[in-house]
Amino acid sequence: MPRQRRVPPPPRKHARSGWWPSLLILLAGTVAYANSLSGPFVFDDYVSIVENPAIRSLAAVTSDRVNSPLAGRPVVGLTFALNFAFGDLDVTGYHLTNVAIHLGSALLLFGLVHRTLNLPRLRDQYGAHARDLATAIALVWTVHPLNTEAVNYVTQRTELLFGFFYLLTLYAVARAADGVPTFRPAGLWHVAAVVSCALGMASKESMVTAPIVVVLYERVFVYGAWRHMFAVRWRAYFHAALALTWVVLAVLVLSGPRANSAGFSTNVSVWTYLLNQAGMIVRYLRLAFWPSGLVVNYGPPVTLLLRDVLPQALLVVSLLIASLALSWRRPLLGFLGIWVFLTLAPTSSILPIATEVGAERRMYVPLMASVAAAVGGLYGLTAGRRAGRDRTTRRLPGLQTRTRPTFSLGAVVVGAIVLMLGTLTVARNRDYASALTIAQQDFAAWPTDYTQGVVGTELARLGRDEESIALLTVAARSDPRARYNLGVALFNTGRYDDAIRHLTALAEEYPMREEAPWARRIAGHAYSLQERWTAAMAEFRMVLAMTPHDAEARRLYARALNAHGIERGTAGEHATAAEAFRASLAQDPGGRGVRHNLATALLDSGDVRAAASEARTALEQDPTDPSLYNLLGRALAMQGQVKEALINLEAAAKLRPDDAALAADVERVRRFVSSGVR
Repeated sequence: MPRQRRVPPPPRKHARSGWWPSLLILLAGTVAYANSLSGPFVFDDYVSIVENPAIRSLAAVTSDRVNSPLAGRPVVGLTFALNFAFGDLDVTGYHLTNVAIHLGSALLLFGLVHRTLNLPRLRDQYGAHARDLATAIALVWTVHPLNTEAVNYVTQRTELLFGFFYLLTLYAVARAADGVPTFRPAGLWHVAAVVSCALGMASKESMVTAPIVVVLYERVFVYGAWRHMFAVRWRAYFHAALALTWVVLAVLVLSGPRANSAGFSTNVSVWTYLLNQAGMIVRYLRLAFWPSGLVVNYGPPVTLLLRDVLPQALLVVSLLIASLALSWRRPLLGFLGIWVFLTLAPTSSILPIATEVGAERRMYVPLMASVAAAVGGLYGLTAGRRAGRDRTTRRLPGLQTRTRPTFSLGAVVVGAIVLMLGTLTVARNRDYASALTIAQQDFAAWPTDYTQGVVGTELARLGRDEESIALLTVAARSDPRARYNLGVALFNTGRYDDAIRHLTALAEEYPMREEAPWARRIAGHAYSLQERWTAAMAEFRMVLAMTPHDAEARRLYARALNAHGIERGTAGEHATAAEAFRASLAQDPGGRGVRHNLATALLDSGDVRAAASEARTALEQDPTDPSLYNLLGRALAMQGQVKEALINLEAAAKLRPDDAALAADVERVRRFVSSGVR
């Protein structure tokens, strides 16, 4: 019997999605975020962007300081450096970039869903409606108000880029698998998946789960069984390449960019954080389906007992077990449930984040699966109703019917949902008009000491110290940062004793918090303003022991030393002060007034020649300061150079015509010059 020649099946042409879904998604996202472009920098934006020297040049983006939101995330830092290079601190450019990344992710989500539903294992069931389902999922996710924090809060570009590269990695895997039953190596698409995964690791630590999700994706949608997947030997090389991207993350994390705010070394226990997350995850899920009462700042974890969150914990555990069980019986639903838990796990499980118990931006990627499950459920309902009508129709012989789109009813419902969510997003964007507005909305939706303290802090930032003190006094009961800000507000209003009491108590109770040296510096300044020089110098010495590079503390310490020397008439303390000012200048050559203080200390210590030299240099930097002319004139007069001294004293008197003592000095020197004294 002749051997039959095996004819390979013709390659399947991928169902084209058309251009209109992409245009519709872009249009919906643009309309939803059109009013967000003028929002100012808020909260961490000042640390990440406004005051961050690391984004001032492309070469410095990897040198971001520890505990900065951009530390250990060089890809995000690079995008901010590009924004700064093209538009300096014009906030519109930063917002445009955030919106563009979000819209790019929306298109990737559409592409990923569309191609996944057209893979051989799902094509028969979903292929006819793949485009409509993908469009609906992408539209709902794009305009969902739960994403507004990630888009509007500029620093949270970390979340946007993590989501973008997460989707790009999976999209590349889907493209490689598209229409190829054996899933042969697809060259550039696998390279793209690995590169995208590495870039995501350098954008945010939450990308750690991407290689795992890729394996689950292939198991559910491509191979259908682990044995089929492991039978393809070359797959091990691809998975190994993805796993190597963890090395990128490890290198960035081991540098300790968030050692004081996240990880097992913080003062928040794993159990406390886990209990807090039970309540937060339930809240996230509620916001996914009913997005009212959004909050930006939830504050740090609080002490809880299991009984406090037992219902929420049982619900979360039940959903997790259901997701795992469905992965065998209903793999598609199981995958979506596991996606939610896996992508939340890095921030919402056992790894404590001491600075914030929750953040709605963490739902940026998990929300994709939540929306897909909801839209898929709606599709199932409408498809079931249509199938029932079709069965009824077939029982009537001779009746002619027109074919209707199965998803037409669902499309109407989805359209209404998109319109409602888009309207809520536009309204939420308005809250980002100022940090104070956001803080007030947070306090209304999540009334805690912490959120009340944030309102007080923003009032103080606007110079409304008296209003802020009442709020901060209440918040300081349990929030150390509010206590620090209360001390600052009291200092600004001249209540130095109260400021000292709060600030020193904070520094003693929380010596490892970043506010501790700042609190001692301000307390020392308050002592100085009260001329309590010994106490002031003690505070400044502690500040410099904790933060030796604090130029402001060194300058204030030198001033206190000098003033203490004047009070006691001790030239040695003036000389010590002069050395402290020199150290401050070496650390911060552009420090305003430091050279002036150095010249004063040198004059008080008797080194008039050096005092005159420093005064001349200071005048080159600030030729309009009358006290510098006066100081130089006195130093020259003490050296016997009375004519030059008179020129400088007259210049000082011209800039300060109401100073009677200065006018008397000028008149005395004039008499000396007239009498021929040199």
